[in-house]
Amino acid sequence: MKVTLTRVTIENRHAHHTIVTWVWVPPEIAFAYVADITRHNEWASDEINVTPITPGPVQLGSKYTVVGRQGGKDWPSQLEVTGYEPPHRFAFTATGGPIGTPEGDPHRHEFLFTLKNGGTELEVRRTDPAAPNWPSWFFHLFAFLVMSILVRSRRIRTIERLQTRLDELADTQSASTM
Repeated sequence: MKVTLTRVTIENRHAHHTIVTWVWVPPEIAFAYVADITRHNEWASDEINVTPITPGPVQLGSKYTVVGRQGGKDWPSQLEVTGYEPPHRFAFTATGGPIGTPEGDPHRHEFLFTLKNGGTELEVRRTDPAAPNWPSWFFHLFAFLVMSILVRSRRIRTIERLQTRLDELADTQSASTM
């Protein structure tokens, strides 16, 4: 299935988008792979280095330090797991990155996993707040011009890479049952 951008909206100084795809693995496998934040470097479009802060397996409240590389520069972020409902929903927040976040208003990432046609429909939602010092008119212009291009290229490419990795897991799983 093709990766599809289903929604891009701008409201209340936040840009929202939703991307949907379908993968061959069941929700349990897709959820486990996506919830393992230490493996996000395997499918992220840009280089990232993830260091767990919270010991043990991922759970609600787990925290990570992530350094992403974009435009030749390292951008540190703090991630926190805010939704952990196996195998249906995984969510985390992120502060930092190339465009900072207002205090208490981080980037929000949510992954929904639905059993469909013998595999999983994967819906990825993201909300990005306006940078703290940007006037509203600039944020709306930025969100309209840049976010629409960014979402249609980098973020769709990231989900395509995730889809490929999950489909490779399906191939590995079916080969091991033969």
